[in-house]
Amino acid sequence: MAIELPPALADDWHRHGGRTDERSLSLATITAETTVFEHRATGDALERLRDDGEIPARSLFTVDLRFSPPLSVVGLSAADALETAAPNAREGFVETLEADGIAVGDERASEFIDRPDGSIGHLTVFEIAYPTDSGVAADGGTDTDTDPATIDAEAHVAVWPAGDAYVMAGGVLPLEAPDGADVLAAALDVDPARDREAVVDLFRGLDLEGRDDSTEPE
Repeated sequence: MAIELPPALADDWHRHGGRTDERSLSLATITAETTVFEHRATGDALERLRDDGEIPARSLFTVDLRFSPPLSVVGLSAADALETAAPNAREGFVETLEADGIAVGDERASEFIDRPDGSIGHLTVFEIAYPTDSGVAADGGTDTDTDPATIDAEAHVAVWPAGDAYVMAGGVLPLEAPDGADVLAAALDVDPARDREAVVDLFRGLDLEGRDDSTEPE
């Protein structure tokens, strides 16, 4: 079941795409239904930055993680298994980024976080190199023999227990604009503090309860 954005974010972000993936973990199958949201005001600039990627450089995402059989059937609690689930969820997120051509670097943060409703989740922040189609090399030149152009960015991913399964959410945000692309830089409107606040608003406003935990994915 796709998880929508909190109302506070709905006006500034729109659905960009989604995907459903399955992976095996021990005796269970995990189905991850991911929804990606793009920032409305900078959508055109994001497309000019890179027109063939599934994950925009400024994006939010939600993931509904379901287990078959459900965790309770095998005697596990989603809350009690969070420390085990978080690394697997994080690994799946990294694989999704890398499959989209995004290079994942060091972890900038890894910590447990609280929501206003008392739910405890786990957050990881990664340094990433986001590929661009700007035609501008990392040093500001245009030599096509150089490594592909990228911009510095970061990715936030958090996971919470939700009933008999988990909910993931997070965002990707640019930390810089391409060198030598002044018009695109202005349109991209890089503002890490604003974008991090949007990720926090997502974490705090996400609906963890509005899900039918008794229904397994088809």
